[in-house]
Amino acid sequence: MDAKKIGNRIKLIRKARGLTQADLAQMVDLTPKYLSNLECGFKLPKFETFISIANALKVDANTLLRDVLDVSTSTASSEISEKLAALPTEEQRKIMRILDVIINEENAKQS
Repeated sequence: MDAKKIGNRIKLIRKARGLTQADLAQMVDLTPKYLSNLECGFKLPKFETFISIANALKVDANTLLRDVLDVSTSTASSEISEKLAALPTEEQRKIMRILDVIINEENAKQS
């Protein structure tokens, strides 16, 4: 398993959520140094720690593992979710309205 890819994904999502290493470490009862080791790929988290990190970041396990999984059915939707989560709430609403229009138009074409 590629610890560096998993650690990098944790780091990217943490930053997208506006959290520092110290913030996330405190949320999951880790030391900032240990979290840094995870993000740098020097260590792999224990399963319980991995779940705690996913819950703290409000993402599913597949999102954190997508760079190391052979199957990636939800890669696009996870990427969209991450990008949306990094935006202010009002911008998220605007984009969701745009997506609704596009999806409705596509559904109308298929009917």
